[in-house]
Amino acid sequence: MSHLILLRHGESQLNVLNRQKRVYCGQYETPLTDFGRTQARDAGRQLAQRQHLRIDRAVSSHHERSRETLRLAVEQLAYPIELLPPVAGLNERSLGRFEGLAEEDVFRDHPQYRDDPDYHRFMNCFVQKAPEGENLAEVSIRAWRAVEQLLDEQAGDLLIVSHYNTIRCILGRALLLSEAAVLGLRIPNAVPIVLKRGERFELLEGMTIG
Repeated sequence: MSHLILLRHGESQLNVLNRQKRVYCGQYETPLTDFGRTQARDAGRQLAQRQHLRIDRAVSSHHERSRETLRLAVEQLAYPIELLPPVAGLNERSLGRFEGLAEEDVFRDHPQYRDDPDYHRFMNCFVQKAPEGENLAEVSIRAWRAVEQLLDEQAGDLLIVSHYNTIRCILGRALLLSEAAVLGLRIPNAVPIVLKRGERFELLEGMTIG
């Protein structure tokens, strides 16, 4: 038996800011907070305690918050792991021209993204998207392509450190979820989500669906 482990990065500075004022992140670089680093180490300790897991390889997206989470997590494991180069297919969903901008500024300059039904679901939609950004259908395609390539390269347990929307899309493809089910998923920071690999993926721990 082998496993696919999905881990969202630890708390970032923009995660904290967004509790008070909405700023669009996407692929915008934002570092981990001290608490986020603690979360990453705790996630590594949780993985070390899972007797049914033996992680052979680990990989992250290109974003620094993901790469640092991976580094801090694997430092907690008492056995060697092959660290793969970061994979762009695991990056967060792009928000194009909105990245790094406050919501109030976006809506002031682009009111259709607040008011028009053909645009206003751009943050959580398989069709709509920010200008020059991605929708969740596009994220699903490129993220699952990256996952399949990683899984085809070698058997054994694989740890992927990625992002909120990317992990939602990977889970959608792995577990054959409907678009509505994917849109309802909430991915917490630094909580390992463990899937058993087989003819079909099976969710073992880390979250509940439905």
